[in-house]
Amino acid sequence: MTIPKLAERVGRSRTLIHRLATNPDEGWPAPVFKPGSSRPEYDVGWFDQYWAERQAGIKQGKRTDLDKPEE
Repeated sequence: MTIPKLAERVGRSRTLIHRLATNPDEGWPAPVFKPGSSRPEYDVGWFDQYWAERQAGIKQGKRTDLDKPEE
């Protein structure tokens, strides 16, 4: 599946997915190219597992701008 289709699948921008795919620290597999195409494609099963693990690891931060300073 191409990067734009992966982005559509998870409701995120293709820029984000491209950035993740090209960051060596993210551990993406090498893309596959269909004959006559320059668009990289990735295994959708692998991506679904990667995305689920990535989302599970994201923690929402606590908002501190509304805290009252201690007197």
